[in-house]
Amino acid sequence: MKKSFGQHLLTDKNYLKKILNEMDLKRDDSVLEIGSGTGLLTCLLAQNSKKVFAVEPEKGILKKLKENLAVNNVKNVEIVEADFLDLDLTEMLNSSGIVVGNIPYNITSKILIKLFGEIDKPVPHIGLLKRVYLMLQYEVAKRIVSSPNTKDYSPLTLLVQYFSCPKILFKVPRGVFYPVPRVDSAFVRLDIKKNLQTIKNPSLLKNVIRISFQQRRKKVINALSKLCENKDLLGEIFTKLHLDHNLRAENLEFEKFLAISDILDVSNYRHASIF
Repeated sequence: MKKSFGQHLLTDKNYLKKILNEMDLKRDDSVLEIGSGTGLLTCLLAQNSKKVFAVEPEKGILKKLKENLAVNNVKNVEIVEADFLDLDLTEMLNSSGIVVGNIPYNITSKILIKLFGEIDKPVPHIGLLKRVYLMLQYEVAKRIVSSPNTKDYSPLTLLVQYFSCPKILFKVPRGVFYPVPRVDSAFVRLDIKKNLQTIKNPSLLKNVIRISFQQRRKKVINALSKLCENKDLLGEIFTKLHLDHNLRAENLEFEKFLAISDILDVSNYRHASIF
């Protein structure tokens, strides 16, 4: 197996069945599977759904995947021999809307952005998503379900929670994967929000969030001087929103970042790219 994919295959049958039970598939459901590996979960998905789009880029694993499908006489799987990040998901999601994946740890953020887009640029297929189930590194899973005033709270938290309602379904020990990773994992469900919150200036909000978190221990009001030279104005904004001037990024929920952004949008500020 190529290390570049960072792929760890889930081999424990009990956890595979646990995943299937959590997904609660119906016979007329279709599923998009990210990283099918050797097809252990793929076969179970196929037996309990109408169709599976099995995405697997690694040539060495594809042979075993095809063998497992043949041995189990699985006919309703369409193998997609491609990197998930390079795919146009519209057609597959139009048929399925349900996504499941054992995500390579080293490209987790890229896959989440591929699925959702970013706050200032949602992907065209966002409306086709119904439910997403992902096997994630446990530490990442804690980040995306975290709340303000915790050390796990981050821009990734705000991104994922803008598009979905994430929930850790169960923790998975490292010993049930091959090769064995250095960390534990978690199986997460993300229920896609049907109506996204309206944002007046998405690109500005994105900048407000990222600048605020660039130096976590710095007060937000000081960090935002990159966007607004008028410190008195920033003080007035915080006072108007009843925000303590000593607050740091981890103390602010999404709505507060949005409120700050909305006021800055109609005020005089100096826009500075942070990319």
